[in-house]
Amino acid sequence: MKNSIVIKIPFGFKGELYEPKSRIDLDLWMRREQGDFDKLIRQVAYENGIGSYSYELEVMESSEAFYESPTGLAKPFWNEEAEHFDFEGFMQHWQEMQAQAVLKDIHQAIFGEPLDVDSATYQAMLKAYWAGQKARTTNNLL
Repeated sequence: MKNSIVIKIPFGFKGELYEPKSRIDLDLWMRREQGDFDKLIRQVAYENGIGSYSYELEVMESSEAFYESPTGLAKPFWNEEAEHFDFEGFMQHWQEMQAQAVLKDIHQAIFGEPLDVDSATYQAMLKAYWAGQKARTTNNLL
């Protein structure tokens, strides 16, 4: 679990205070769920014994989430004072880092030297990578 964050979602239900929380492996979440926030909330519910078809889950889904203890790439996207996590920023950065790792490996295998991420070659490879990702996503939707 290289990149993670703790999510807590306190809420009241029938006069009781619930405080479910879970440490989320953000790498696994990005790979499996492609950044689907609803599935993240359901994971927190599941790990805290809250049923997937319960009124508690409905209340929990409409409650504010708070975040703490980020690790790895998640740290710069966390605001400690507000207990807020910038998921959009993290997802974009995570995807860029994944692309960069793939492109570095390809460049090393083809050219036998490290890829300079400030080069025009890198920019061209990156554009081709994102075009391929977009085409793959579009084909999966058809």
